[in-house]
Amino acid sequence: MSDRYYRPTFVNVNLDAISSNFKHIEKLHPNKTVIAVIKANGYGLGSVNVAKHLMTSGTDFFAVATLDEAIELRMHGIKAKILVLGVVDPKHIRQASRHRLALTAPDAKWVEDASRYIEAEDKPVWLHIKVDSGMGRIGVQTKQAYDMVVDKVAAVEQFIFEGVFTHFSSADEDNALTERAYDTFLGIINDNKPQYIHCQNSAATLRYDCSECNAVRLGISLYGYYPSEFIRAVSNVKLQPAVQLVSTACFIKHIKSGDTVSYGATYTAQSDEVVATFPIGYADGLPRAMQGYNINLEGTEVPIIGRICMDQMMARVPDDTLLGAQCIIIDNNADSNQSLERVAQQLGTITYEVLTSLSRRLPKRYYIGDDIEVYNELMK
Repeated sequence: MSDRYYRPTFVNVNLDAISSNFKHIEKLHPNKTVIAVIKANGYGLGSVNVAKHLMTSGTDFFAVATLDEAIELRMHGIKAKILVLGVVDPKHIRQASRHRLALTAPDAKWVEDASRYIEAEDKPVWLHIKVDSGMGRIGVQTKQAYDMVVDKVAAVEQFIFEGVFTHFSSADEDNALTERAYDTFLGIINDNKPQYIHCQNSAATLRYDCSECNAVRLGISLYGYYPSEFIRAVSNVKLQPAVQLVSTACFIKHIKSGDTVSYGATYTAQSDEVVATFPIGYADGLPRAMQGYNINLEGTEVPIIGRICMDQMMARVPDDTLLGAQCIIIDNNADSNQSLERVAQQLGTITYEVLTSLSRRLPKRYYIGDDIEVYNELMK
């Protein structure tokens, strides 16, 4: 883990908060396996470091989106069970075997194609059949199609039918679609149930019991965020946000009334002003649409002015602001005006997109109790 970074902009990640969120939801479903979803580089927070910390808390099952993400975890010593949720090209089945991974089987043809690439001496590959209960993405849609996949898996010695799962399209909304999708899922898998049956994403985990299932998948809630305001309102679990995005003033200047700031001269000073430049931009995951958003500069809210650049952004600041003044762009306080939810609202998007847009060039400072560990991917 590299502890060097030379740009005073970083992401603070509270690993204690992540493990606390995991344990709170584990208590909510005490008889179910909790699968920690760490795809998209752990939702932008560093999948390897998040996984290593969760393993010290007893987590032994992870899920990612791609084969590459799964192999990355293996290459960094993660020995727990890993499920790849997306479709892996069948010709790469031996890579999954070599790294002892579980894959998603989206239909019978995929199983047939994958079986052509497996060799007699290969290690087992665990398969989780995907059921499309209304998401319209991947998976089988009928009981007949599901049973066919089960039969195809059983015909290959190296394939182990380990799980079946679905993904709800609208569990974070107040409608009846999820109940119907759950009934569809149960109807399809009724006669062929493997070791793991999972349908609950973060929203469904916080909202439903789904007693016929024995595993849940934690994504955004693992990191301390509710999938929607509706879920926040109906949930009995108090999640702890784990992320804070911070930058430090690297340049202070005085401008006069009529002076302009940044590309396109979209900001014109209405009076003499003090402007601070911060070394963070849209290449770091701070979109240009954040222009006009208020950041927290050591307790004072100040606006981002002018267009955000690729590597820098400017803010109008108090006259006494000094070099090195620190600002909070995303706060780890749900009630803050800089909360992740407020940022998502400013951008007209969802918290998931904001988190996963955080760039790899942002150093991460991991907090565990009183200890801080720094990881800079660019310096590893």
